[in-house]
This record gives sequence, structure tokens and C-alpha cells, in this order.
Amino acid sequence: MDAGRDGRELLGRWDEMTSSDWDVFAREWLAGLRQSSSPAESDAKQSAAAEEVQEAVVWMNYTAGPDQQWKFICSAVAEADSDDELSHIAAGPVEHLLGSHGKDFIARVETRARADGKFGRMLTGVWKHTMTDEVWARIQAVQATVSDPLGG
Repeated sequence: MDAGRDGRELLGRWDEMTSSDWDVFAREWLAGLRQSSSPAESDAKQSAAAEEVQEAVVWMNYTAGPDQQWKFICSAVAEADSDDELSHIAAGPVEHLLGSHGKDFIARVETRARADGKFGRMLTGVWKHTMTDEVWARIQAVQATVSDPLGG
């Protein structure tokens, strides 16, 4: 993301983001999650910036196309450093994507989980939310293959 370009400016322009932009966006979001878990270490300016990125991720869930959401999810999983971060990815962007576009993305999710243990582990934090029964059954099948689930 270009310096000075915030989530509101990206509304409707998600498809203009490069792979590098998605990585930076994911890192900023995860940094905000880390900051919110240790608020004593943050100042007001950092808190406002972190909140803005958190809001941008919510906007992305509703305004970005599913391919752009997928790019964010893949970047965020790659950048995640903790179970807490993987849980946030699962409970937010992944549940939203699969609830809205599960039929079109479940095969991609399954393939990624087989190839990337961290991604598969992140899926153990996914709940049904608004997914169809078919998509949820396939997620549960992936979850059953993970030997070290989140929170386990």
C-alpha cells in the first residue's frame, strides 16, 4: 500500500493492490491485533492507525471481490506469528469468504491446506458461521486431518 493510502481510499480499488500491497496490508492488520493484545505498549497515534486498518479489513470483507479476499487471507496466514493471529484470520476473513463464496473457493482452500500445514492449522479455528452444509462438511474433513489444532 502506498504511504498515506488508508482503507477508505482502497474501497472499490482492491483490485489495484499488488501482491506486495496485500502482504503489507496483512502485516499491518496483524500488527494491530498484536497491539490490541498489549495496549500498554501502544500510544494513541498507533492505536488510531491500528483501528483504521482493522476497519479496512472489515470493509474488505464486504467490498473486495473474493479473489482479493483470498489474496489477503493467504498473505495474513503467511505473516501470522501466533495461534491468536491464526484464530483471528479463521474467525474473520476466512469465515466471511467461505460463507459468501464457499462453493467457489472450497477446492482452493482444501488444496492450500494440503500444501501448507500452517494454513490447514488455521482452518481448525473456522466455525460454520454462514457456510452451506456442504462447504462446512468439507472444512470439517480438513480440520480432522490436523494433528495440532488451534487451542488444542
